[in-house]
Amino acid sequence: MSSGHLKFAAGIVSALLTVALIACAGSGSRVSPVSTVPELRTFRVVSAECYSLSYSDAVRTASARLFPTWFALLPGADSGSVAARHHSQLDDQTWAAVSKYARWKRFTPDSLEVMFSGNYEAISIHVARIGPRLIGRATWLSDVIGPDPKPSMQVIGNREDCPPNVSPAT
Repeated sequence: MSSGHLKFAAGIVSALLTVALIACAGSGSRVSPVSTVPELRTFRVVSAECYSLSYSDAVRTASARLFPTWFALLPGADSGSVAARHHSQLDDQTWAAVSKYARWKRFTPDSLEVMFSGNYEAISIHVARIGPRLIGRATWLSDVIGPDPKPSMQVIGNREDCPPNVSPAT
């Protein structure tokens, strides 16, 4: 490629970048990416937050018995442990296997993921905070590779007072 072609290409790239910057600046967006950073850093669970959970809108073979009926988010800046209770139709041994590891993690200022996992299966609950409620989707994950979509259900968590001495062993 000749130097004339390179200069021409550089001019086009420069013009496209200028147009892109002008478009971004004039997009009318009232939220600056910089202004959202403090919100992400200030979120923390200072004391346990407890939620009773209900499920609907099953996809594939999902059933409410696969998912916890209650959980508590334990203190943390943007992640932490989770205490939970399993559905009465799921035996203790199966629940212990699927909830060997239990954590919550903040994604955005208004949403989080609660994850329960074991050696072969896991539960992923993605929810958004809407007032005192958590609303989202609970998904059953397995090492067995199957067709999408994965078994899942809509989940609604209603905030409630926590029992005394809530801990991961609850």
